[in-house]
Order: sequence, then C-alpha cells, then structure tokens
Amino acid sequence: MRIVTAAEMQALDRNTIEAFGIPGRVLMENAGRGATRSFLERIFSARPGRVGVVAGRGNNGGDGFVMARYLAQRGIEVQVFLLSTRDRVQGAAPANLMLLPALQVPVFEIPDAQAFAAQQARMRHIACWIDAIFGTGLNAEVQGYFKEVIDFINSLQRPVFAVDIPSGLNGDTGQPCGPCIRAMATATFGYAKIGH
Repeated sequence: MRIVTAAEMQALDRNTIEAFGIPGRVLMENAGRGATRSFLERIFSARPGRVGVVAGRGNNGGDGFVMARYLAQRGIEVQVFLLSTRDRVQGAAPANLMLLPALQVPVFEIPDAQAFAAQQARMRHIACWIDAIFGTGLNAEVQGYFKEVIDFINSLQRPVFAVDIPSGLNGDTGQPCGPCIRAMATATFGYAKIGH
C-alpha cells in the first residue's frame, strides 16, 4: 500500500488537473460518489435516519456537498450545516453547493459562535453525521468556534463518517490538532495518508 503526505497528495491532485486536464470538480464528484457508497454501507445501513453534513468552506466541504446531493437523490433526508457563509466557499465547492436547493436540501449557514448556538437544537435531531469540515491539509491548532462544533458533534455520541480524514487530525502525523472528530469510519481518496 502506498502512503503519502498531505503535500504529496495535493501535488498528485494538481498534476491530475494540470497534466491530464481533469477538472477539480470531476475529482470532487468522483470522491463524493465513492464516499457516499461507503457511508451507506458502513454507517447509514446500521443507523438510518436524518443525516447531517457539517461542512467547511473548502474542497473537503465540497466533497460533503456532493455526498448530500447523492443522499437526497436516494430520498434520504439530509441537512447541511455550513461553517461559513455561502459567499466564502472556495475552490470547486461552490458549484456543488449551488446544486443543493433544487433537491430541497436545506443549508444552514453557521459563520460564527452565535449562529452555531442558534443551530444546536436542530443539530441534536441528526441520526448520523458526515464530517466534511477540514481535510488533510490541516496542520495548525483548531481554533475559534470550530473547537466548539467538533466537541459538540462528539458529545452527541452519534455515528460519524469522516470525509478524507477526521477533522482536527493532522494528516502527516496522526496527532490531534486540539479537538478531533471521533469518526466510526473514514473514506480517503487517492492514497492513504501518513496520519491515517
């Protein structure tokens, strides 16, 4: 099995996009489709119910948006909790975020601690979670209300499925960067990372 650093995986993705002309949005689509299949087999089959996607504003969040779309197309009730405002979503992620309203997938913007406090009652009714906050590039301490969100998700003691790596885990060392999502399963893309 080949194991790579976060930087090596980013370089492989960049090479795929630049040398082979495969758009980042296609890579995101493939990642989200595969992760959805794994989520349904490993988590949802044992704990069906309302699914919550907690998403950051980068490509990891974009993978979560793709998963939300595939789940909604299967008739599964899914809600997205975006830890940002829509206008700050970056990379290939905005294109996938824009597809969710047509499928009646609610997206709740949580750009700060006050908005998070207002959504906690709604979040308590989620049966299982998809963690799409941070990807493998995280290498600094988790700060601000992101710490509260991760602690809150963990405190619910519901099954959590991580996209690429549990949020808060360093992809190169495997050490938590402060609080870390306790995931029951993780779908990673390309190659396993050292942190896994």
